[in-house]
Amino acid sequence: MKTIILIFFLLLVLLSVAAVVLMLVSALSRALRRKTNKKEAAKQTRIFPARMLAEYYGGIRKTAGSKTAELFEKGLSHKRKGEFHPAIKIFEECLNDNPTREHKIGIFVTLGNCHFALQELSRARDYYQKAETLSLESGDHNGRLACTANLGLLYASDKRWNEAIENYHRVIELDRRMNYLSGEAIDLNTLGLLYQNKGDPQIALRQYEQSLALFERLKDNQKAQLVEDTRQPRLHLGGGLALQS
Repeated sequence: MKTIILIFFLLLVLLSVAAVVLMLVSALSRALRRKTNKKEAAKQTRIFPARMLAEYYGGIRKTAGSKTAELFEKGLSHKRKGEFHPAIKIFEECLNDNPTREHKIGIFVTLGNCHFALQELSRARDYYQKAETLSLESGDHNGRLACTANLGLLYASDKRWNEAIENYHRVIELDRRMNYLSGEAIDLNTLGLLYQNKGDPQIALRQYEQSLALFERLKDNQKAQLVEDTRQPRLHLGGGLALQS
């Protein structure tokens, strides 16, 4: 009889231990799922500004045969391979070759993009601001559009949402002044992304809806469908703008 009671007691203990283990496993599983969901949510709202930068060359590539154009192409070759330090040295050489104001704007924007890719944000900002000053003085709308957009992305990379949003409102004003509809559609989508990251989903949705309307007007069905499918896009629809080659 004592043996049966002992066995029964041991079974109860084992069942209790098993129940506790199951509870712990379940709690751990829930915690891991929550952690994974948070990571996924972070991935969904994370932006990758260095991939979204506007490219602007200031017409340098149209002056084929000039020393500046040859140097610039060599720098672009390094940049495309991700060799940003040698690219920067070459673009700095281009500045020593007495470039025109328009060419200088293009070099400044390109140097800014190289430093941005290296996460040297202070240097990148300096070059974008130099490009912005020159473009305002010369009335170079394409150059101003590029550096203003890239400054917005630079602020976004530092989660300075208000400054990023302010810059992108200026970008969209320029798009409209230039009647640049495809750029406006992409930039409205980016503005929505910025508002979403800031935590203003309703304002973000309005930007996405305007972006969708423009893509439909332009009959860009692929990008229109991306907006339509999600209504809350997490990624910028463009891979960066090449405003002038």
